[in-house]
Amino acid sequence: MHRILVISLLLAGCATTPAPTPDPVPAQGTLDVVGKKEDKLESRTAAAVSVAKTNADKPDVVRAELTVAEAGLPKPSAEDLAYAQARALKADPKAYEANVANATAARADINAMWAKLEAEQKQNAEAMSKMVGEIDTLKKQVDEAKKEGQRNLYTLVAAGMMVLGGLAVAFGRVMIGAGLLVSGVCIGAVPYLLDSPWFLPSVGGLFLVGLLLGGWHLYSGHIKTDHNDPPQSPTA
Repeated sequence: MHRILVISLLLAGCATTPAPTPDPVPAQGTLDVVGKKEDKLESRTAAAVSVAKTNADKPDVVRAELTVAEAGLPKPSAEDLAYAQARALKADPKAYEANVANATAARADINAMWAKLEAEQKQNAEAMSKMVGEIDTLKKQVDEAKKEGQRNLYTLVAAGMMVLGGLAVAFGRVMIGAGLLVSGVCIGAVPYLLDSPWFLPSVGGLFLVGLLLGGWHLYSGHIKTDHNDPPQSPTA
């Protein structure tokens, strides 16, 4: 039930002015909360009107129940109030019958519009959920494409370094070639280790291996230099 039904029961008829258009709601959840709260208020207001009608022989009860019902209703416009007062002065049964018919038709139209609005809200929520899912899928595809591009780049760099390492070994620069080969393997593994818990240990291990190889290279070069130095003649 909604406000027009309560007004029609309270006044035993309804003016021909159209019902106010409900304000738009931002989300299905808000619509549900507001709708349930309004339905509860209007149901209790209608109940007060119904009790007032069944206690028509008790003026005090009628006035008290109608006061409760009035508290749950919006303030009528001056035009609608004048219309109801004129109807009451005439007390024409046909006018009341026509107003009840108008109120019933208005209620049916409003119920149909609410049903349509709720269906549209549900469709919008489903469409939004589907759109969010598609966006998440696109994000995953973009991220995967980025990772694939990074893997390809690292693979090319690793392949180049391994080729250079092979050439260095072929020309007798074994230590340099071995370093390039190891570096190429490590670089090729980087994109697969970025999202792995082994990334930091791998970087630390690579740094340690680099220090060892560098130290060994310097040590070997120093030994060769000492062996290649000519013997100094004894001084007199």
